[in-house]
Amino acid sequence: MKLHPEHSNLLLFDLLDQEGGIVHFSTTREGGVSRGAFASLNTGNFSDDSPLNIHENRQRIARMLYTPVENFIIPHQTHSNRVLTVDSDFLSLSRTEAVEALYGVDALVTNQPGVFLCVTTADCVPILLYDKGSGAIAAIHAGWKGTLGRIVENSFREMERNYGTSARDLIVGMGPAISQQHYEVGDELVEAFREEGFDLSDRAVSYREPSSGKCHIDLTEINRRELIRLGVPEGQVGISGLCTFEREDLFFSARRQTIHSGRMLTGIKLEVRG
Repeated sequence: MKLHPEHSNLLLFDLLDQEGGIVHFSTTREGGVSRGAFASLNTGNFSDDSPLNIHENRQRIARMLYTPVENFIIPHQTHSNRVLTVDSDFLSLSRTEAVEALYGVDALVTNQPGVFLCVTTADCVPILLYDKGSGAIAAIHAGWKGTLGRIVENSFREMERNYGTSARDLIVGMGPAISQQHYEVGDELVEAFREEGFDLSDRAVSYREPSSGKCHIDLTEINRRELIRLGVPEGQVGISGLCTFEREDLFFSARRQTIHSGRMLTGIKLEVRG
């Protein structure tokens, strides 16, 4: 990833930045109005932070991207594997209806230009998909529950069904997330992944720390391998390599901050073509 050329608190994915017709971003925690544990660019509604601060933070991001904040479509994530298609019917909903439709959604897909599909994260993996063939996009929130429920595959299948997306045409950005070194999990979670058919035999995916006896898994790598399994060429999957737990200067981390963690925002938009 790299810094946005005009805004030092926005990050860009190298592979996606080479593509025309899209705008994308992933925020850091810098440049907002929130205070204390949420300092300062907290974009997550479901925290103890002031809703006014969160709204102002989102407004600031929108201004950086020259778009009305209403163009950010942000689901009420519940660590599900549910995918919502943002189509003309959705865009015609009232604000109240749209909020209801977005409840319990952890991934969005669309081929509608002009709106940012967004997800909020603080250790989970934000994933952006761009189908350079059909021009469709997706934004995915992949925590352990969504990953276990194969939310990446669900999102791809939704794009395949709606837009004829081929995996070989996908360009992928996988954003800042907790690294394997800092993601300690119980044996029951490792077993749950194995029961669902995930191969955790490779140390790059899962290992047991000798000193603690605890298992560590790599959510980013698990989802990267899911994309490869679905047919996405390896060279078309970009990984940030940034750990939200380690980089306290740049990112919020739910594992590090517990319930007092803010959220980063990651989004992608198809440009309106004249």
